[in-house]
Amino acid sequence: MHLSCHSEQESQSPSADRLDNNTEWAIYRGDKKASQYAELGQINGANVHRLKPVWEYHTGDATQTSSMQCNPIVVDGVMYISTFSLNAIALDAVTGKELWVFKSATYNENQADLKGRNRGVTYWESDVKKRIFHFVRNRVYALHAKTGELDQEFGTRGYIDLREHLDMDPSKASIEVTSPGIVYKNLLIVSSRVTEGYRSTPGHIRAFDAVTGEFKWIFHTIPKEGEFGYDTWEWMPGTVYGGANAWGGLSLDEERGWVFCATGSPAPDFYGGYRKGMNLFGNCVLALDATTGERKWHFQTVHHDLWDYDNPSAPILVTLRSGSKSQDAVVQLTKMGLTFVLDRDTGNPLFPVEEMAVPKSTVKGEETWPTQPIPAKPPPLSRLQTTEADLTNVFPESHADAMRQFRKYQSGYLYTPPSEQGQITTPGHLGGVEWHGGSFDPTTNIIYVNSHDGPTINKLKRIYQLEHEDDLTTAQLGMSIYQNECMSCHGPDRKGVPPVYPGLMDVKKTKGEITTLIRDGKGIMPSVSQFNAGELDALAEFIISNEVPTDLIGQADSSIQYTLTGYSIMKDAYGAPAIAPPWGTLNAIDLVKGDIRWKVPLGEYPELVARGIKNTGSMNFGGCVATAGGIILLPQLMTRNFGHLKK
Repeated sequence: MHLSCHSEQESQSPSADRLDNNTEWAIYRGDKKASQYAELGQINGANVHRLKPVWEYHTGDATQTSSMQCNPIVVDGVMYISTFSLNAIALDAVTGKELWVFKSATYNENQADLKGRNRGVTYWESDVKKRIFHFVRNRVYALHAKTGELDQEFGTRGYIDLREHLDMDPSKASIEVTSPGIVYKNLLIVSSRVTEGYRSTPGHIRAFDAVTGEFKWIFHTIPKEGEFGYDTWEWMPGTVYGGANAWGGLSLDEERGWVFCATGSPAPDFYGGYRKGMNLFGNCVLALDATTGERKWHFQTVHHDLWDYDNPSAPILVTLRSGSKSQDAVVQLTKMGLTFVLDRDTGNPLFPVEEMAVPKSTVKGEETWPTQPIPAKPPPLSRLQTTEADLTNVFPESHADAMRQFRKYQSGYLYTPPSEQGQITTPGHLGGVEWHGGSFDPTTNIIYVNSHDGPTINKLKRIYQLEHEDDLTTAQLGMSIYQNECMSCHGPDRKGVPPVYPGLMDVKKTKGEITTLIRDGKGIMPSVSQFNAGELDALAEFIISNEVPTDLIGQADSSIQYTLTGYSIMKDAYGAPAIAPPWGTLNAIDLVKGDIRWKVPLGEYPELVARGIKNTGSMNFGGCVATAGGIILLPQLMTRNFGHLKK
C-alpha cells in the first residue's frame, strides 16, 4: 500500500506549501464536524490536469486482503498515518521522508502478527505536550508527536486498555477501535468495533483524560436498568447483550460542547428473537454532553435492526444558509441509501419522516418492529428493492446467473426480514453509503457522497443453543460454538469466502496455534476474548476435526436460535453486482431543498472495460473531498473483495 502527493507544477517549490495556511488537515475527515471539505482554491477545474507526482511512500505491508482505509492527518508540516499492520508512521508532508515508525506489535501483548482495519490517528496538544493517540485493537497508545516514542506518563506505561471500564468482566470483552477517537478540551472520547455474535461486547461510548488516561465517563448504548431506553428491550435472563457501537467514529460541536455519534445494530445482527423491542440505542444518531456523557437527544434510524443496517459513518455537522436564515443541522448517511437531516439542537427531522409499515418475519421467535422511518426528502441514493426487471443484462450469461439466484431466493422491498429460504436485500449490508461519509460544501449547501447498489442474500440457519452440555463431546461443544459465533463469516460448510474469510477445512495448525489465533486475532479477524479455556479447546478440536456442522437435534434442553449463513453478495460470474448498472454513483444533494442536484456513475470493473462495457459505476469504498476550487477528489475505487471493507 502506498500514499502519494501531487503538486500543480513541476517547477513549483514544495517548500512554499509550508506557508499555506490551508495545508493543515489536523483531524480525521478534515475537521471535528466531519465535513470532509478542503478550503483549497489553488487547484481548480482549469488546472487540475496539471497535477504531477511529487513523492510516494510505501508502507510495505500489503496483502491479498489489505486495504488502505487511513485518512492521513497533517499537523505542522508532518503527516501522520496508520497502516494495515496497525503501525503509526510520521512523514514529512512536503518530501515524504519517513520521520518515525511506531511498530505496535512490539508493544501489544501476544500479537506479533498484527493486521486489521485502522482509519487514522488522533492529534492532541497542551501547553507542554504534543501527542498522537494511536488505536491498536483494544489499546490506545500515546506517542510523542515528534519522536513516535511511547509517552509513559499516559495510562499504564503509555497506553490504556479499552476492555476495562465497560461495566463487565474485562477478560470477556472483545473490542477494537477502527475509526479514531476525538478530542474535546482535555478529554479523549472513543467509540469501538465489537463482535456481532450471541456473546458480543456492548458498544458503549467513553471518555478518558487526555493527559493521564484516567477514565472519566461512559454512555451506555445498551441501557442499564433505570436508564432511559431500558424499557425498549425485552430482556431475557442469562442472555448476553452487545453491539450498538459507533464504529464509524465521532463528530463534535465545540461551541455547544456536544459530541455526536451514530450507532450500529445490536447483536446478533440478523436475528432479534432474544432482543425484542425497538432496541435503543442501537441504530441511533446520538448527541451527548462531551463533558459528562449525558444524552441530549437521540434519533433512531432503524428499529429492531435485522439487516446489519448500521449507521456507518459519524454524523456530519452542517450549517445550512438560505438568504438571511441559517440552520444548524446534523446529516446522517446510511447503508439504506437514506439521508436523515436533523435539527442539531433537538434531533427532530427537518424534512418529514414517515413510519412506514414493513413485513413481518416468518422466522420462529422473531418479532419484527411493525414500522421503519423513511424520510420524504432527500430521495434515496440507492435502489430499495431488486425485481426481475432490475437484473443485469450486461452479458447473457450474467443475466442467466442473476435469474438463477433471483428464482432461488425471496425478494422484497426495503426492510423485508431475512428468512430461512434466503432474502435478497437491497441495498445490502455493505450499503448504500459506507464508513467514508460525505463532503459538505458550506458555500452551496451541497453534500457530495458516493454510494453503491449491491444486493446481499440474507439467509438464516436454525441452530440450537444448549443449556446443558455435559453429554456433548468436546468437538460437539466446539461445533455449537462455531455455529453461534463463527458461521456467519466462515460459512455453514466451513468453506468461507476466500480470500477475505478463509475456509476452515484441512487447517494445518495445532490446537495451541488455533486457540492463540482466536484469542489474539489475525488479519481482519479481531481478537475474540469471550471464550474460556474449555470453550477455546473445544472450538479448536472442532476445527481440527474437519467435520461439517450439523444440527444438534434431540437435546431436550436446547433452545432455538438463528444465525446468518454468510455475508453473501448477490453478484454475477464476473464479480459485479447481479443487478443492472449503475452499480455505484457520485451524488450531489441540496440539503436546503432536499433534492438530488445530480447523480453520475462512479467507477468501473477492469474486466468489463476490457470487453467494452464502460461507465457502469462500481461498488466503492473511500469517500470524496470537495474543495473551494470546485473539484471533487476521490481515491482509486476498489472493485474486489468488498466483504473485508466493512466495520
